[in-house]
Amino acid sequence: MDTPELLKHDLGYDLGHDQVDDLDTSPPASLLLKINQRSGIDLDQLRCMSFAGWIPWLLDSLDDDLPDALRTYALQFSVLLPRSNDRPVPIKYWRAWLPIWPIHRACPLCLKNSADQALLLVWKLPLMLSCPHHGCWLETYHGSPGLFTSWEDPNCTPRPASDTIAAMDRRTWQALTAGYVDLSRRRIHAGVWFRLLRTLIEELITPLSQCYEFAGHIRYVWEQSGQPLRAGQRIWRRFENLALNVQLRTLEVAATAIYLLENRVLQPMGAQASLFVPERRTEFTNGLPAAAREAAEIARWDDAITVINDAIADARHNPDTARFLYTLAACGYPRNPESVERLLGYFDELEIPREFLPLNLPLPPFAGLR
Repeated sequence: MDTPELLKHDLGYDLGHDQVDDLDTSPPASLLLKINQRSGIDLDQLRCMSFAGWIPWLLDSLDDDLPDALRTYALQFSVLLPRSNDRPVPIKYWRAWLPIWPIHRACPLCLKNSADQALLLVWKLPLMLSCPHHGCWLETYHGSPGLFTSWEDPNCTPRPASDTIAAMDRRTWQALTAGYVDLSRRRIHAGVWFRLLRTLIEELITPLSQCYEFAGHIRYVWEQSGQPLRAGQRIWRRFENLALNVQLRTLEVAATAIYLLENRVLQPMGAQASLFVPERRTEFTNGLPAAAREAAEIARWDDAITVINDAIADARHNPDTARFLYTLAACGYPRNPESVERLLGYFDELEIPREFLPLNLPLPPFAGLR
């Protein structure tokens, strides 16, 4: 029994074969309620098994006709290039990371595990190159939606991914599963990581004629990755609309760019490039051996995390603490309604009542000096 037959005869939900992929994007609430009643799985958990449940972390919206959607998502940050509002961007028919053509990739080792054989939702996106558990490349397979039939290459064997690619994909997996990513400089929210990565990709596929004097950075990264410049693309196209092989090549170059940034090979002009650059170590040791210094640093981080968790717990019933955390989180945050609503959504996830929060975002400290 295939998926449409199961839905029709067991759950009373008639769905054509060409609509099965829609379940991964935004399944109807009525269908989720029936699955909840049959399985006992929480509705929120079921919703998170679709792309709709990854809003606003992975993508801003499922609406593909929002004005300036690409500019808001992929151009509010800058990494290799200085931020620019001059580059032309489409104003409709775009959603972050969601490809226009179905992608069927999987980990050969994961599918060999009969105890936990699954096709992960994230594998349907041009977002990762390798399996975060086994460190091998994701391979293309044949099959209907949600069902593996055979590998595209009959002699498919696990191919280990490079350390550079594995490092990038581990961070993406950390964002999906933990809600944050540990970068060289500091920990960032998962939503920031996905937008940083998409920004980096957008910069890498920008035509050199639009990069002006910074085109050398883009050319150098492509050369170091061993891939042809802009994966052979002569004109700009949306990353989500590119052929799968071009998307994968671009992701590989993005991993190379992150490696070059973290090793200080590049000196880019982007405002967020410093997030990838480790802080320089000082010679001051306070007389402690290396092991003791490392233990002290870990203890300080543990103490900081404890303080933050305690503050969040207190903010759930203490308006003063809630307003303080909100003011702290709002420092440097964009002042448009969409960004404010996104920030409020993060506090909703932490179960901090909205009525505790100020109606308007406060100005960041020293705003008059900016």
